[in-house]
Order: sequence, then C-alpha cells, then structure tokens
Amino acid sequence: MSDYIHIPSSDFPSDILKWMKIKANPKMLLKLMKCCKYFQHFPEFPFFVVKEAFYDGDPRPSSFTTLNDEMYLMEEEYIKNNDKKIWVTNDFGIYDPKLVFSTILPKYAVFDIRFLVLYHQKLSFEELKILTASGTIEKMNFEDTIFKSENGKQVFIDSILECVPNLASLR
Repeated sequence: MSDYIHIPSSDFPSDILKWMKIKANPKMLLKLMKCCKYFQHFPEFPFFVVKEAFYDGDPRPSSFTTLNDEMYLMEEEYIKNNDKKIWVTNDFGIYDPKLVFSTILPKYAVFDIRFLVLYHQKLSFEELKILTASGTIEKMNFEDTIFKSENGKQVFIDSILECVPNLASLR
C-alpha cells in the first residue's frame, strides 16, 4: 500500500488548496474538513483534542483527559511522542508556580475552555487574550496571578473582564 493520498479534483489549483490547509487556523480547518471534500484527505485529525489539561506541582502529576475520558500523565510515552498541537475543550489549569505559561503555549492550538485556573503565574495580557479568545470561559480562578501589559504595567480587572463576556464566576 502506498503513502499516496488521492485529493479529489477541484476548480481551485492544488497549490491554493495546500496553502489554505497550511494557513487555516485550527477552527477554520475543522470547518473546512466538515464541509468540503477537498480537505477530508487527512490520514488522521491533525490535533490532539483533550477535555482537560492540568499542570500540577508535586505531589500530583500533570495530566490530560481525552474526550473519551482516558487520562494520560505528562510522563507517558503517548504524550512525549505526540507532536500534534493540543486543542483543549473544557478545563485548563496551571497550579505549578515553577511553570511559566509562555514555555507551554507553543504546544497548544486552541483553547475552547469553560474553566480557567491560574495559580502563582505572571502572564502578559496578550497571553490572557489567547486563553480567552474563544469567549466560552464561564469560571475563572486566580491566586497570586499578575497580568502585565506590553509596557510592563499591571492590567486592571476591568480589562480582564472585557476578555470574558460569558463569565459567571470569578475567584
């Protein structure tokens, strides 16, 4: 069996279809895959979709919970060998004060989260915007977390609340 993947013919040049596939953000790529046969030639879904992603300090290990409720620890080979970007659909939390969010951000494609927990973190306001871009956050817990603007000044609560229009609970 060959590795050749047949792409259906299209009115668009194949270079444009390839460019659209490469340049589309993850949510747009999912929409294209659902509605257009020219984008359904992926051998598998290009993202690792999880319900929950938690980065805990000792004694609890960091973990992911998949959509079918399988739990994986960060140390497991499946996670170490998975080079797909991560798409989080429900909960995201960082409990480890030694972990810097900007170091793990490149591993993620989409944050469709409803619950955000940040303990002892220093994030830029731009990083907060990335976490809240979906507009689906309903609950947020912060403890000793500071948000800084581009010029290094602290971001006030009213600016943070503008990023989360569906927020029901803030702690």
